[in-house]
Amino acid sequence: MDVLTTGGSAATPDSAVGNGDSGWKQLTVWSIASLVANMTLILTGALVRLTKSGLGCPTWPKCTDESFIPVGMGLHGAIEFGNRMLTFALVALAIGTFIAALRVRQNGQKRPDLVRLSVIAALGIPAQAIIGGITVLTQLNPYVVGLHLIVSVALIVILTLLVRRARRIPARPNSALGRRLITVSFWMMMVVVVLGVLVTGSAPHAGDDAAIRTGFDVETVAKIHAWFLWVTLAVIAVAWWVTRARQVTWLVIASLFQGLVGYLQYFNGLPIWIVTFHMIGVAVIAAVVGNMYWALGTRESDSIRQQSGDAPGSLLHSA
Repeated sequence: MDVLTTGGSAATPDSAVGNGDSGWKQLTVWSIASLVANMTLILTGALVRLTKSGLGCPTWPKCTDESFIPVGMGLHGAIEFGNRMLTFALVALAIGTFIAALRVRQNGQKRPDLVRLSVIAALGIPAQAIIGGITVLTQLNPYVVGLHLIVSVALIVILTLLVRRARRIPARPNSALGRRLITVSFWMMMVVVVLGVLVTGSAPHAGDDAAIRTGFDVETVAKIHAWFLWVTLAVIAVAWWVTRARQVTWLVIASLFQGLVGYLQYFNGLPIWIVTFHMIGVAVIAAVVGNMYWALGTRESDSIRQQSGDAPGSLLHSA
């Protein structure tokens, strides 16, 4: 995936101060760290749910009515508290990313778009903390739990764009048809994620034995989720045929692997270890589909604009 590999346009070294460029390497490091940390949050949240630790800290913002730490709450309390502590790491990374974005210079000029992206990503952290608190206070309402995951997916997509811009990877030239297919593929994959959230909210692993479920029949919701994934893969296949882009290839590979893991967990009675791999897959899918969209699905990737005289360098501000 070109967000993390050297397949895109390499960023100008910070030592090249003669042309007024600086701060890019630091922003790249901070933005990648923020991206990985937000992907990790999906995994730790899944572990809380799968180990029935969702109410290991039965209140919020304190862990118990008497203490902020899980005194006497056992392993479940430690797991839930550990997930809460990840928020502080995310805050530190968000602040570091914001400062790094402020310090970037291109041709001696600031990049306000990078600052805006870092702020948007940073605002997602307190939002996640509040949603997490509501999750506990509502006794693990499955729709609130699902919103927690959806926000994580959105943050991963946003941070993928920030990493692309930090590494100065331009959008790929694409036809108008290709751009539309990529955009449709992106939003269909987002629907797949939402359907997966409904499956999770209807399935047995609720985070606590007393937690309520959506009330939907899990088999029916799971089948709808799987069928829509196959329809989405068909659209993605067409998008690949039109664009022949490696970003689409990565999404096809990740989606097929995620589908395989999904079938394995379904036909084996939802064992925790397979479900864990499926949740890791959600984080990976979010990054891969985000990378595909930012590379090929925006107007900056339209080859018609390229042919109208836009210099490739102009894409660096909007890729």
